[in-house]
Amino acid sequence: MIKQTMIGVALAAGMAATASGQIAMQEIQRIDLTPLLDVNSQTFIGNKASAVAWNGSDLYIGSFNAGGGGGNGSGIASFSGGAFSVMQFISDTPFDRGFSGLAIKGNRLAAAYDSGASHPQGIQVFDTSTGSPLWAKAARGGSGVAFDPGFNGDGAGVAWTTFGSGRRALQDTETGADIYTTANGMIITPDFGSSFWRAMDFASNGDMVARRANDLTFLSRTGENSGSASILVDNGANAPFVNGQNLAYVENSPFGDFVIWNDRATTNTGQSAENVLRATALDGSSLALSLSLLGGDSLALGNGYYDFSWDQATNTLAVLDYFNNNVHIFLVPAPGAAGLLGMAGLLAARRRR
Repeated sequence: MIKQTMIGVALAAGMAATASGQIAMQEIQRIDLTPLLDVNSQTFIGNKASAVAWNGSDLYIGSFNAGGGGGNGSGIASFSGGAFSVMQFISDTPFDRGFSGLAIKGNRLAAAYDSGASHPQGIQVFDTSTGSPLWAKAARGGSGVAFDPGFNGDGAGVAWTTFGSGRRALQDTETGADIYTTANGMIITPDFGSSFWRAMDFASNGDMVARRANDLTFLSRTGENSGSASILVDNGANAPFVNGQNLAYVENSPFGDFVIWNDRATTNTGQSAENVLRATALDGSSLALSLSLLGGDSLALGNGYYDFSWDQATNTLAVLDYFNNNVHIFLVPAPGAAGLLGMAGLLAARRRR
């Protein structure tokens, strides 16, 4: 059964890059993903949910073939109007492979798919109004995907990279045509270290944040195909072979801009969200992050795999918990009791459109 009750969970972080005081995030909805992960369900898309995209009213989920639950394959599903709908299913996905990232802009959904090698559906864009793919590009989509706004209005498109590359490739959003490739795209590596990229996201001015071997990197944009790259958080290039290292650029929140990400150096189970979830200012300073459940509980232990999607228009953040098969929707800033009930009604109304 889909869990649609409003759950009161508070997520509090420290100072953002441009603001002082405490950043609070209040969970306003929790969505149970098990209907997507049960092989006997009509909406089965894989054994584990691996990627999330959120636009303030509709949710999109990508999956892995992680084994352990029967069935093979991976896919993409939408959650709208209180129901799941399968958009794509790839039945021959190898074990422990699948969708590494999703991103949404307007009615375009970008997806990165990793089969362990180049695949005809490695990078795709879907029309969310129809649920159909617009185009697909052969690639190994193991490093996530994002919409690059370009620089001063130039060079916008669907951005991606791949293992072994130090560049951001770029496709035309509507046609999939190459704008820049992994041979001539923007150099994004801040050094000559590991290039096991896992995820990327962009600010509206074109600045980029990315995950690489559990590090957090930042690129200050200087042109449509250029920028100055640095490391915001250096974890010693540990865990280059661990997937599920993700992030979101939280822009223009009521408390300023910052990056939320998961410190995932191991795949071990029993990891606490309080020890994994991180917030970092754009100058690289750590922001104090604490999690508290209004009912006195805490988020369940997991394996450190989380994914994130920020919707600036509604000041809401989707957090996917891979291990526990949930997506949490947080509101920034945290409302009072009256505000919480009001937002709950707003989200329900938006889903009924």
